[in-house]
Amino acid sequence: MMSNMTIHVGIDLGTSTIKVVCGSQVYMIPSIIGEPNPGWTGMSLDKSLVNNMVLIEEDQEWYVGELARTQSEVKRPLASEGQMKSAEETFIAIKAALGLLVDEDEDVIVSTGVPVATSMNVMKNLSRMLKGQINIEIRNDATNEIKSLTINIKKTLVLPEPFGTYYMVLKSKGEETAVDTVIIDIGHGSTDILTMYQGRPMRTASGSLVEATDTLTSRMAKALGEKTGAIIKPFDLMMTIKKGKDTVMIGGQTYSIKEIREYYAKQISKIIIDEVLRLISTLPPDAFVEYYIICGGGAYNFGESIKEAIISGKLVSKPDHVVIPENPVLSNAMGFELVAKTQ
Repeated sequence: MMSNMTIHVGIDLGTSTIKVVCGSQVYMIPSIIGEPNPGWTGMSLDKSLVNNMVLIEEDQEWYVGELARTQSEVKRPLASEGQMKSAEETFIAIKAALGLLVDEDEDVIVSTGVPVATSMNVMKNLSRMLKGQINIEIRNDATNEIKSLTINIKKTLVLPEPFGTYYMVLKSKGEETAVDTVIIDIGHGSTDILTMYQGRPMRTASGSLVEATDTLTSRMAKALGEKTGAIIKPFDLMMTIKKGKDTVMIGGQTYSIKEIREYYAKQISKIIIDEVLRLISTLPPDAFVEYYIICGGGAYNFGESIKEAIISGKLVSKPDHVVIPENPVLSNAMGFELVAKTQ
């Protein structure tokens, strides 16, 4: 029997991480599925389901998220070049994520965001798959426990990712009508720019850039490599930046990364701003961009210099109309949960 309780889920399908928000439950899952790698199981010290997810699909198994990232030899990133590649593979990851949230047979309303360059075809297919009764079976690779459930998805909305932040910020500002807004969502592998005109996404004035957080770490790694003669992996610098550290240890010596990080962050911010200006130049003459919102994990590295450029370029009437949400990483998913609640 289905319960009458409806849960509302907000999902942000980022190029590197899937963010899932449902009430007090928040999950961040690497945006990867992979083929099983038979071998040792149950040896992990971390027994949590989120880090040991195996989705069982009839006679096939898929590693999802962290397990796929660390254990699969054949991995499939769900997004690249600023777009979701396949509705079918994304559906596998969303099913696993919903299996984390729901403990019993429940009614669910899902609101999900996909990268801006995703084709309408993929968006429609994903929306079609996420409807009606869905059987979910997930196994915890560390404990071998199996969780089986059936959920009833009453409604699914598939929207461009930055719409979640747009909706949340405008609600928090007390805006009752849709105002023209540009949302700059700087992720790990791409930057999405979504322009809202008269309450609707403007496809011609929206786009995606490859310049993002890993552009910063790649350029920093190259510069540090030239300086030290060592081979430095951009991923290792990503962890340093995430922890907010200003120094790295290379070959037993400590090096400051503050100056090169600031130098490249300014360069990349300029590329992003130039693209924003190019895109908004295509807007109809009656458009008036009231707000600029900067979100995504890259807001921590580029947010302030982009904000500065927007204010000094007089692109807004008031400085407080350039907004960086309190939690720029989760703001899309949080906004989508609010959108789901309105349905």
